[in-house]
Amino acid sequence: MTEIYRSERVFQLWHYTAAHGDRLLLRATAEDHLPRVDLYVENVRGLLLETLYRGLVIREGTPEEVRTVELVYGIAVDESSDVHVIGEDRMTGFVVGGPLRQHEDGEGFRAPSAFGPIPGTP
Repeated sequence: MTEIYRSERVFQLWHYTAAHGDRLLLRATAEDHLPRVDLYVENVRGLLLETLYRGLVIREGTPEEVRTVELVYGIAVDESSDVHVIGEDRMTGFVVGGPLRQHEDGEGFRAPSAFGPIPGTP
């Protein structure tokens, strides 16, 4: 299992849009001298996420987890898709889409993401 991202911070499902390339944004807001962190995936084909995570581990899906996503959830996974699994030792959620991208900055709570305007975000 290849770990992609790990943090003890609180992340929220900040925005998901099914238009304009199906984009997902998870955000940890700036606090106590810690930067704001945006985790971003484009071309989302499917997802199963909670709205809030207190600590977050994202890793590549195992072949068995990819089969589960396809067979149980009915989401086609092809060579152009990554399966980002939430959970260190078992799958508690997932995102199927493009690569996971990360950005840290000192911007405020509602400032636009560095990944550009996402339709419907404040």
